[in-house]
Amino acid sequence: MPSLEAMRVFEVAGRHGSYSRAADELNITHGAVSQRIRQLEEQVGVTLFQRAGHRMELTPSGRRMHGRVTRSLAELTAAVTALSSSGPDVEVTVSMLPVMAARWLLPRLPKFNERYPQIHINVRSDRLLANFKSDRVDIAVRLGSGAWKGLNAIRLMDEEVFPVCSPHYNDGRFTRDPRAFVNERMLIDPNVPWSAWFRSCGVQIDRRIVGNSFLDANLLMEAAIHGQGLALARQSVARGDLLGGRLVRLSEHSYRLPMSHFLVYPPSLDSNAPVMAFRDWLLAEAAGP
Repeated sequence: MPSLEAMRVFEVAGRHGSYSRAADELNITHGAVSQRIRQLEEQVGVTLFQRAGHRMELTPSGRRMHGRVTRSLAELTAAVTALSSSGPDVEVTVSMLPVMAARWLLPRLPKFNERYPQIHINVRSDRLLANFKSDRVDIAVRLGSGAWKGLNAIRLMDEEVFPVCSPHYNDGRFTRDPRAFVNERMLIDPNVPWSAWFRSCGVQIDRRIVGNSFLDANLLMEAAIHGQGLALARQSVARGDLLGGRLVRLSEHSYRLPMSHFLVYPPSLDSNAPVMAFRDWLLAEAAGP
């Protein structure tokens, strides 16, 4: 079996898509990361990474292995934390956008509570960036480029958007033709314009897109669920509503946003076991189905 160290290097490199950034997080050299990955590939007998420009992307085999390794490392963290947590209960404060808190974190949180009954999560949802010092926040989920000076930033997941509506919209008589969407009632998120999605799928729109507008993506989703029009849903938060039949997807085409979701926290918390347990659990959840 490959060593636990090699698995950790593989997990970090796959998460960053960069040997250099993995070396920075692990505090080892770029050459050491490359060597560990090469040895791991020799042990498992498959190629795990392939170069794509300046990035090192996981191969299909690498992606399948990465998800399982991420979840396994989270299980190990859970086991060690449970054994070492003989003291009093502790609290971890997380800051995130309201839509992520309501539709991504909260449905999953009972699993964390069951695994770590001694760690209590204080959820702060706000559109403004948290100040880790004055707001007493331990870790945040932010949508951006990953460049926040003086903070650790770990890619949690990429983000895509696609059109959805309620199955009861217009009494169930809705179109799946992108060229006809502008003839329907449109719901608008100013941060994710419809024009970008139309351009990405090669549809030219010769009119201004108008409709009810929502700065809060959570309100946008609720308006779509209540049959008020067509909306661009974020992949990260739409899954539950799609599986539950509250929304239907109108096109298989997705538009990849130029930003990703990152876990952000002060480097001083790298040795904080409860915060690291929550961080690794979030990564495992994002890697899962």
